[in-house]
This record gives sequence, C-alpha cells and structure tokens, in this order.
Amino acid sequence: MRRFVFLVVSFVVFVMMTQAQVTIGSGYEPDPDAFLDLKQEKDGEKSNKGLLLPRVELVSIYEFAPLSAHVHGMIVYNTATSEFAGETNLNTRVSPGFYYNDGEKWERLYMGYTNWFYMPSIAIPTATESTQWEYLDLYQRYKDEFTGANTATSKASKNAPLKVPYIPEAEDLYYYITYYPNDVFEIEEISTDGKMKYKVKGPATDFSYVNIVFVLK
Repeated sequence: MRRFVFLVVSFVVFVMMTQAQVTIGSGYEPDPDAFLDLKQEKDGEKSNKGLLLPRVELVSIYEFAPLSAHVHGMIVYNTATSEFAGETNLNTRVSPGFYYNDGEKWERLYMGYTNWFYMPSIAIPTATESTQWEYLDLYQRYKDEFTGANTATSKASKNAPLKVPYIPEAEDLYYYITYYPNDVFEIEEISTDGKMKYKVKGPATDFSYVNIVFVLK
C-alpha cells in the first residue's frame, strides 16, 4: 500500500514538474520560453483582456508596507499618494503608478517617457519694480496652456483633442528654476503646489529669461 501511495505521489509530482509552464486564458500550450503565457488564441496575437497587477497603497519608497518585507523584484501598482505632516524629504513620497522593489526600497517605473519637462513659455511683467512680494502660480499657468483655457490665443491641428494631456494635481510635480537673471528678479521660494514668490528688482533686457522645469514625482 505504501509503495502504491509513493508511486502515486511521485507521478503527481512528475506531472506538476512537466506542467511548470502554464497558459492562462485558453487551453493552448504555452510558449516554450515562457513560465506563464496569457493568451486567448493559439498564436497569442489577439486578446480582448489585459493583465491587472496587484493594487496596493504604499506609504513611502522606504516603507515595505503593506507587504511584510522588501522583496527584490516585486512589482505593484500603487494607488496612494503619501502625505506626511512635517515631511521634509519629498523624494521619499509615492504617487499613483507602477513601482518595483529593489530589495531595499520602492522605485517608480517610468513607462518609456521622460519624467521632466520645461514649463510652457509665459510672460512675466517686469516694467515696474515690486515693493511687495508677488506670487505666480506656475502650475495654473501650465494647466491653462495645456487645456486651452484661452481659446483666443491657442490653436490645435485638425481633429486633435481639445486638451493636451497634463498632470492633474499641482503637488504631483517638483518645481525647479534652473536659471533666472538675479538683477531682474528676486525669487524667495516655490511652494509645493507650484506658486513662485518673487519681486521685480529691475527692468528686463532683450536677453532676460527664466528656465523653469517640472519633474514628475
């Protein structure tokens, strides 16, 4: 009897080992080079469904929660945006998107696109010197241009969507001024939601310009 049970168990293990490659979505054989093959047809060329990865709420790139530990190679889709009261290092924050774990922290997966861009060109009045601090909402000016808020001064090609895709929340971006003429402007700070606090010190020249870069968190 024991010999029979041993043979049965051995056979089951053998079958499992021979079926280590799995197809999900159909009864067809998996590709010989794939551990897991998701397809609805034999050639795998067409499908009307996708792969839905685990959705989690991450806290910080250094926090493994809600997992029990950092697991090298783990991939998840994060649905949360971390907001810490008094958080000083914004580089530890997370926002919705794909992340992979390198064994020590979460790293965002950028799907083939750059995570920074220059702010669209805008005019900043400089004819009159400032006696008080002024505020320029960089995010709102960017959003207005990308959404075509001023139809009198914007155009699109035929059949193009009315709006250019834009980052939906001001705090999903980091804001950088990579150059400004300090004889024209005095810039105090940029808030986390993209408001620049500044004064005009003197008139601009034909060569005065400001470079502003947005970086996706």
